[in-house]
Amino acid sequence: MMRLSIRAYSPEPQSHSHDHHQLVLPLSGRLDLLINQQQFQVGAAECLVIPAGTEHGFSAAEQCRFLVADLLHLPAHLLQLAQPVFQLSARIQPYLLVLEALLIEQDQQLLPAAQQFFLQLLETEQPAPAVDKRVRQALLYMQEHLADELDLPLLASKANLSLSQFKLLFRQQVGKNPGQYLTTLRMQHSRTLVLFSNLSVQHIALECGYQSASAFSARFSQHFGQSPQKYRGIIQPDPT
Repeated sequence: MMRLSIRAYSPEPQSHSHDHHQLVLPLSGRLDLLINQQQFQVGAAECLVIPAGTEHGFSAAEQCRFLVADLLHLPAHLLQLAQPVFQLSARIQPYLLVLEALLIEQDQQLLPAAQQFFLQLLETEQPAPAVDKRVRQALLYMQEHLADELDLPLLASKANLSLSQFKLLFRQQVGKNPGQYLTTLRMQHSRTLVLFSNLSVQHIALECGYQSASAFSARFSQHFGQSPQKYRGIIQPDPT
């Protein structure tokens, strides 16, 4: 049995346990965790594994969204991880957007098959350790400051690396250069705001680091194939 849902969490720390396993996969933003007196953060392209019966504290900014899978059974290799957070493979990351869209639309015809395929992907997923902690500091900073102007020297300083070291290590660890990755983060966050808020396009643009609504709309259209207004209407059609 698996139940998928899209959830938001409170910025006020909460704590509980449950009698099922749980996977938490960020769609936008990050989740702060406390497990066995250890602090963890799970962000973009990562997965958090919470075994059944594990007491855990959690908090996140209100606008963040997470794909959550509740499971009675979890592949054995995911229960034997040294750390509860691992890096998702490139093949499973795009599928999260498919599941998100089906959950928003409540497509009961496709959801069962989509969930079954997700289970099959989990069975063969080979968890990779989280990225180098220096690069990860820069990644987390990027996620928390999407509205700000972020240049390479600033990000390199957050990683405590020289500019050349940072650019090289970032590409090795993430598979993209910092500018490409920042654009991906901003588009993911903008998609969440388009789908789950009533904010204007101008406001969303500012939240995602674009001073010009037209420049933002052009980038959004290039990334998702539709303007923000049309995308909002397709995924959340007017009930009238």
